[in-house]
Amino acid sequence: MDYAGLDYRNIRFPVDRPLTEAERAARYHQKTPSNAPPMDFLSVIKCNSSYIELVDRWYSIKGFNTWFGMFVSGLSLVGACIIVWAFFWAPVTDEREALWFMMIVLLPISLGLVWCGWWLIRTECGRWTHYPMRLNRKTRQVHFFRQNGTVLTVPWDDLFLTLGEAKSPITSNTYDLRAHVLDADGETVRESFSLGYPSLLGNAESIDKFWAFLQPYMEAEDGVERTWHHLKEQTGYLVPVDGRKEGWRWSIVQNYAWSAHWPWLQFIASPVLGLNAVGRMLAMWTSKVPEWPAEVEQESQLDADDPYVLTWRDNDTIGWWELYWPLICTVVGVGAFMGVIGWIIVFGP
Repeated sequence: MDYAGLDYRNIRFPVDRPLTEAERAARYHQKTPSNAPPMDFLSVIKCNSSYIELVDRWYSIKGFNTWFGMFVSGLSLVGACIIVWAFFWAPVTDEREALWFMMIVLLPISLGLVWCGWWLIRTECGRWTHYPMRLNRKTRQVHFFRQNGTVLTVPWDDLFLTLGEAKSPITSNTYDLRAHVLDADGETVRESFSLGYPSLLGNAESIDKFWAFLQPYMEAEDGVERTWHHLKEQTGYLVPVDGRKEGWRWSIVQNYAWSAHWPWLQFIASPVLGLNAVGRMLAMWTSKVPEWPAEVEQESQLDADDPYVLTWRDNDTIGWWELYWPLICTVVGVGAFMGVIGWIIVFGP
């Protein structure tokens, strides 16, 4: 999966470096709108006349590292236990050289894989449910909730915005709207984060669409009204993580959202997608809800009569194809996976 920029154990975007020519060529200027059709890619937490709040780039894919890490750690731990049992307690055998090889070579490898699986789990579990970004239209400040729990505040007009590109083992290349915080020299990248991510299936043109959604909110005179109509009439859903953890229903919806147009694919891929949904629920359940510092909240006060307030409470009703079909796929997929594991345990591979 695409975990580019994840700061757990220093897997992050490269910083303390000069801007590249490719970044300069693909720059998005704050005052320059896009002619592409606007799309928000299910990334908005809440919106009003003062600010818009977005989820991070890893939110939509959360769950994969959890279930895959558990699978790797569990399988490797079983292997390590078998090796130790065979060496110390198995019936006497003439294959002592093979047993020594297992203890000296295979056991460290198994224990190393246990650690790798635990490392994957910790990238999602026991952290924060998401890492929000708040773009304040009135103060023209951007607040970014870092992965260590601190908050970066930087002026919107000072951000260097460009097309970010990363490598994914599934889709080869992925793209995001990358925000660079530059040094005083205007050349050196000191910090980077993603303002928008169109999922694994997104392409470079998807970022034009996201910019067409986001830029008017911060720059256009009627930007708040346009954003409100887009979210209310075209999207219909805001991410339900405002001061709370998402419920299991939304974990199902979000997990399958990228494949919503292909129900047949959701069923075929249900063993993986189903496990991903379960991993997502576990990651959300074990993580903390992020909270903005008091000074950020103080700058984000709403007018009592603001007509453009939107939160997850204003969402459309979740329908059959958004929830119940994916729920069936999850049950079928997890059941199929457990059935295969049970078959292997009873009858062997």
